Amino acid sequence: TVQQLADYKFFHLARAMTVLSTVEEEGGRLDNTLMNINKGLDKASEKKALKELIHQPVHILQGISPQAGETLASLGVKTVEDLANFKFCQWAESIVVAAKFEEEV
Repeated sequence: TVQQLADYKFFHLARAMTVLSTVEEEGGRLDNTLMNINKGLDKASEKKALKELIHQPVHILQGISPQAGETLASLGVKTVEDLANFKFCQWAESIVVAAKFEEEV
């Protein structure tokens, strides 16, 4: 459904990573940072900077298998940044948000 696409957790994580990568300090993610996204990443990606992570394949997101990554790639979504900018997720989210402001007729 439109609602499910708007709520797609991997889209939200990818978008958060992409937005935050633009303000990430030099040196990337520190080991002792209290807020981190390690639970959303595969183990091999946990120490990488956001600026690097957003250019990695979507299957670095914990819960997306390489096979699911191939399916997303067939839709033009190859990297985390591609997922953050996936127009269908953006449209669905926008529809859901706008619907909250509709008046009943």
